[in-house]
Amino acid sequence: MSGQTEILRLHGPLTIKTIANVRDIIQVYLQEAASLRRSLVIDIDDSEEIDLTLPQLLLSARQTADRTGVRIALNKPADGNFLTVLQRTGLLCGDRHKDSFWLEGKAA
Repeated sequence: MSGQTEILRLHGPLTIKTIANVRDIIQVYLQEAASLRRSLVIDIDDSEEIDLTLPQLLLSARQTADRTGVRIALNKPADGNFLTVLQRTGLLCGDRHKDSFWLEGKAA
């Protein structure tokens, strides 16, 4: 990676009703990051309505990023509604290493 970062800001309802559009946006950003050899940082407005489809999409995006050599991270630890969804759905396992993507916000 060149050390530069693409930043994607997600806001508005992030639910099953809007997730197809969010998926398309993430795909474009991942393709651009791969072609420019940059990492991708995702900024989530955690005050908005969020459901399980967002973490599912992010898990898929992480797999795509791994395959294309893109480093992907959240800009900050999950908080607010986003953290609540992660807790309620069992996506946090209590293992610091496994939960680091969600809870450490490793933005460059």
